[in-house]
Amino acid sequence: MSTPENWTPEEQRLQDALHRAAERVQPGPDGLARIRRRTAVVPMWRRPVALGLAGATALAAAVIVGGVVVLSDDDGDAPVASQTSTSPSESPSETPTQTPAPSATQTAPPARTLTVPVYYVADSGDGLRLVREFHTVETSSSPIAAAVNEMLTASPADPDYTSLWEPGVEVTSAEIADGSIDVDLSAPPVVGEDADLATQQLVYTATAAAASAELDGSLPVRILVAGENPSEPVGRADPLGVRQLVQLNDPAEGATVSSPVAVTGEAAVNEANVLWELRRDGEVVDSGNTTAEECCTFSPFELELDLEPGSYQIVVSESDESGGEGRPPMSDSRTFTVE
Repeated sequence: MSTPENWTPEEQRLQDALHRAAERVQPGPDGLARIRRRTAVVPMWRRPVALGLAGATALAAAVIVGGVVVLSDDDGDAPVASQTSTSPSESPSETPTQTPAPSATQTAPPARTLTVPVYYVADSGDGLRLVREFHTVETSSSPIAAAVNEMLTASPADPDYTSLWEPGVEVTSAEIADGSIDVDLSAPPVVGEDADLATQQLVYTATAAAASAELDGSLPVRILVAGENPSEPVGRADPLGVRQLVQLNDPAEGATVSSPVAVTGEAAVNEANVLWELRRDGEVVDSGNTTAEECCTFSPFELELDLEPGSYQIVVSESDESGGEGRPPMSDSRTFTVE
């Protein structure tokens, strides 16, 4: 190391400059503490290299945790977003965010308006026979259940009709099952003397409702009570043996209609010949005949009447081929008002 006596002119000028700079420095009261902080040993975990490694480690851990979440989503459900923040010490099933939201409260289906076929019985002159009305109901039940329940609980509109089922029984459910229409009743059925025809009243109602709902109306009906003791499935009996052979559909009993009046129905009559009479205040004011689409099997018929306002009764019947020697001709009637 050179001494001041051996300095070159350049070294001497540098020394002078340093002295002048040092003379201008005013030391602060905390200078020593600041120097000590700068010269203290920095812990390893706070050094830049260590911080970088820690960040890389955290990133790798996050990738691993995220990978576990995604790989465990094998059932096709969307991953729960909060799973990616689960710490490695927590099982996903133990975190509150893993609990699925409760399902919405199940509510009954909304009520809707249905027009359902309902079978009753009437005295045809040859014993009791099945007859049919169409009822419009507000219901949340299936069409089959709605029709059978209407048969069990609602009175017929036509005063000539009645039911073989005693009040007090309702339908719990009525649906298409495996090879049958299952009708579940709330209580054991109470029927009158003709149990077989009462069963057919229910069978015809259930199968007609199924067909009108574009379901399989050809299936037999199985009756259950409170879900138990199912009966053997029962199919429809031959309609020529249990139905009234002349049946009106429109106008409905007590309906108010406009002219011309469309009269429609079904008949299974000889030579497809359907007789009709129009009555007013008990007097026949018009009569005639119309033809069903087929002979001797149930098929539709119709006619149209141009009428003045007022109350009327239409009566349709089969012809008496026996000339009074056989059973009385079967007939059906409706009372209606022309507005």
